[in-house]
Amino acid sequence: MTAVYELKDVQFRFDGNLVLDIGYCSIERGRSVAIVGPNGSGKTTLLNMLAFLSKPARGYIKYLQVSVNDRNRGDFRRRVGYVQQNPYLFNMPVFENVELGLKLRGTAKKVRRRRALDILAQLGLENLAGRRAHELSGGEIQKVALARALVLEPEVLILDEPFTYLDKSSSFEFENFLTLARNGREQTVIFSLHDHIRAQVLADEVCSIIDGKLIRESSINLFHGRFSAETGCFDTGRMNIRLPGAGNSCRMIAVEPSQIVLSRAELDSSMRNSFPGRVTSMHSQGSNVHVTVDVGEKFHTVISGAAQEALKLGPGDAVWLSFKSNAVKVIR
Repeated sequence: MTAVYELKDVQFRFDGNLVLDIGYCSIERGRSVAIVGPNGSGKTTLLNMLAFLSKPARGYIKYLQVSVNDRNRGDFRRRVGYVQQNPYLFNMPVFENVELGLKLRGTAKKVRRRRALDILAQLGLENLAGRRAHELSGGEIQKVALARALVLEPEVLILDEPFTYLDKSSSFEFENFLTLARNGREQTVIFSLHDHIRAQVLADEVCSIIDGKLIRESSINLFHGRFSAETGCFDTGRMNIRLPGAGNSCRMIAVEPSQIVLSRAELDSSMRNSFPGRVTSMHSQGSNVHVTVDVGEKFHTVISGAAQEALKLGPGDAVWLSFKSNAVKVIR
């Protein structure tokens, strides 16, 4: 599959301080990728570079196998739809905000009207078409900005913290949109957020930014420690986790939430990691249930609503948590 982005030896500095340091990263065309990390980790800085609004201090970025430079950056920028965390709308009716980009590109009035109405309908925004920007809530502004980006039919859609201003109902609608984007659109979708489990549910791939480094794993179920040759396990200081092979000098591992199995009793299986624990929190998100289990370290996982009902799990319940050794990935 073609890489829509390829980054190599990319660094970005702010006020002389190194903010991002990415050795190598590629993003495949048509994939949905979530970037997770705390405030100030560099998520927005990375998205700005992917949207061609800023350029790295060193290294190179390729877009569809073409090196990005000052001559072609503007052209590539027009091929990317970027919805920033605090999008700006002109104080004109929503419909005019949505069709503005098409108008600036010289699209015929009849065509841009049809496309603007279509995208408003797809996002359930028809009732807002005549309202002016200053009359909208933060969540409505976010959705109108999304419509404004989508109407241009970009090759890549980039969303910076899209859930920040959305209420529970709008968040659910936006999750459905991202799920449809993941399954039904040809666009590459890249979005940033804080919620690691939500990222696991909504994206094909999850990357974390940790200390300015881009790691192609979610930082959920990410543990620091050291490998013990004596036990053949990774020791977090609170528990020992068996690895798929010799861990050598590894200092960080991750366990995929989707590979974790919960059960009421210890399973008779080939899974080499099995620990008794207790459910510390649960919350529903769509048809899934997010479960946090304390087994010495806290693990986060996602199960279906049907599985939750079958297990009859609730906060405080005892539970066994199991996963295969090959569900463990050595980070560094």
